[in-house]
Amino acid sequence: MNECVHCGFCLQACPTYVVTGSEVHSPRGRIMAIKLGIPSEGLETCMFCRRCELACPSGVEYGKILEGARKANPLLRITHRFLEDPKRLYVALRVAQVERVKKFVPSPSKPLECSEERPDLILFPGCLTAVTLRGTVERALKFLRDRGFRVKIVNACCGLAHRGEGEVERAEELIESLRSRFGDLKVISLSSNCTAHMKEKGLRVMDFGEFVVESGVKVPEVGGRVTVHDPCHANLLGITKYTREVLKRAKIEVREMEEPSFECGAGGSNFIFQPQISDTIMEEKRRKIRKSGVEVVVSTNPSCSLVIAALGFKVVHLVDLLAS
Repeated sequence: MNECVHCGFCLQACPTYVVTGSEVHSPRGRIMAIKLGIPSEGLETCMFCRRCELACPSGVEYGKILEGARKANPLLRITHRFLEDPKRLYVALRVAQVERVKKFVPSPSKPLECSEERPDLILFPGCLTAVTLRGTVERALKFLRDRGFRVKIVNACCGLAHRGEGEVERAEELIESLRSRFGDLKVISLSSNCTAHMKEKGLRVMDFGEFVVESGVKVPEVGGRVTVHDPCHANLLGITKYTREVLKRAKIEVREMEEPSFECGAGGSNFIFQPQISDTIMEEKRRKIRKSGVEVVVSTNPSCSLVIAALGFKVVHLVDLLAS
């Protein structure tokens, strides 16, 4: 915290500050509140996108500061427990009568299961992708099988939501569980922010686009035109460069939107528990996408995809383009 010099470089990088203009909802404002030990609603509204870390000239590790300051309330803890088991999450979403949830997740599906003998690699959809974008998981499985790979699907949670929302110890437990389940197999992740989180925690995981590029897997020449949303944590680690490389190889033109990594508005579970500020950020994201002049958006992270689809755009994962 003492490395923060309150220079203000973080302000325009922060989505909550951009839409409110309030120091309370800025990274440096939150750090000051934590330093002084005073309550602040800004600690609850943070989207945990960590864009401020890229903007900070002093190298302040804002994510670690916030992790230590947030404490999950009982409702958040219950939400996290559903995420930990995609099957249980599917049931919860099916019976949920909360309009806010139904708006973004209109039709959940049972997680796809697959465990081939002597698998070459693990396909990790991520908890939310497993139940909200099953078609994407099916296409990923087909894409890999068609190229001769034997696949095992691991439907689980990486703990990113826990980490950003006040359950750091539980997040570490989930990472250790995955470390054991993955073993020595190559892991391909379909959720880019989950990929980034697992990489930061030392797991040997490749994002889908990263796997395609690094493995030299051939892709079809698809053609067409898209714009690209860069999921925040994936952008922080530089993973998003692989998305553009795959699109280039597939002969797909990219019309860049304004600030591709600008927060989508989901912010973990903030789209449920902080609807007012979340909706305002979503409207800013809608404006940025529209300026690109393209209605098809490539997104490789599930919460981002659900939000952008709810904003009225056609959203596709990389694998949806390559295996359609």
